[in-house]
Amino acid sequence: MKLLMITRKVDRNDALAGFTWNWVKKIGENLDKLYVISWQSGDASELPNNVEVIFLPDQGKIKKVFVLWHKLINILPKVDGLFCHMNPEYTILSAPLAKIFGKYTVSWYTHKQVNWRRRLMELLANRIITASLSSFRYPLFPKKVAVIGHGIDIDKFKSLKSKVESQGNFNIVSVGRISPTKDYESIIKALDILGDKSIKLKIIGDVILEVQRQYLNNLKQMVTAMNLEERVEFIGWIPNQNMPVYYQQTDLFINMSGTGSVDKVVLEAMACGCLVLTSNEAFETILPKELMVEKNNPHQLAEKIKWLKDLSDDEKNKMELELRQEVVENHNLDKLVVKIINQFKK
Repeated sequence: MKLLMITRKVDRNDALAGFTWNWVKKIGENLDKLYVISWQSGDASELPNNVEVIFLPDQGKIKKVFVLWHKLINILPKVDGLFCHMNPEYTILSAPLAKIFGKYTVSWYTHKQVNWRRRLMELLANRIITASLSSFRYPLFPKKVAVIGHGIDIDKFKSLKSKVESQGNFNIVSVGRISPTKDYESIIKALDILGDKSIKLKIIGDVILEVQRQYLNNLKQMVTAMNLEERVEFIGWIPNQNMPVYYQQTDLFINMSGTGSVDKVVLEAMACGCLVLTSNEAFETILPKELMVEKNNPHQLAEKIKWLKDLSDDEKNKMELELRQEVVENHNLDKLVVKIINQFKK
């Protein structure tokens, strides 16, 4: 089988899009040929020989669209189907041409947002795949939608047989873009409430939109005002391929996201043997209820952190194994790739 994939960015060294490089690699390994059109430029090195990545020019959206259409006209006759990854705009721009060439279009979408772009994507795609029911809400055509889980490379994101020596500390990590929707202030406040100097926090990520730079500055000012400088560290962006070691050195991963879709960083942490706490409603059907917390409730979060910290090693190990097994069974990239390709076998 030969497929064409359109995605935002193929870059093995990118903090946000680095996982896409791995998806491309795995999908390519299961096909005769995979063409990939990347909206943004990046590093596509070390992919299989049967994978051809085409980067659209960084010269404005209008030129990108015309180059995209030119590439589609050349590639669509050569492939069996079109896979549009993430942004609904890719389906909107490419599905009409795919229909002209008689090609099946499968679109991936994982977000609680429902707007006109997503609605138009629904109309144009033959099939829509998503990570969970909450990741694709209020569908116009429920029969078009298939819930297939997320895709985590469990060979890359795996636990160590023993935790790296932590010098008696209880290490917490939170990962993602720095934005008010991520509610980092509740985590910082929870540490202040606990007052336990052995509890350390690393925040990995940065702002994407410069208008949110002040939010990051406010978080840093909060840390200073609470005298938490020795317990809270802002790391910045880390390439996705380098993230496993951070998870493997972590006791607890906290995600206070309000996105309402299955956040892959939570699954990555689970695969690496981390305990997790999240306020993200998309995980209500994935995690036991005791690992769910309320958003904007630092006192409850502090209680949950203390409870997990005080568990016995046997209790922690049992929970960590169960969390990893959830990813292995239901969010395994190797299984996901097969499910994606099977969408084209009509």
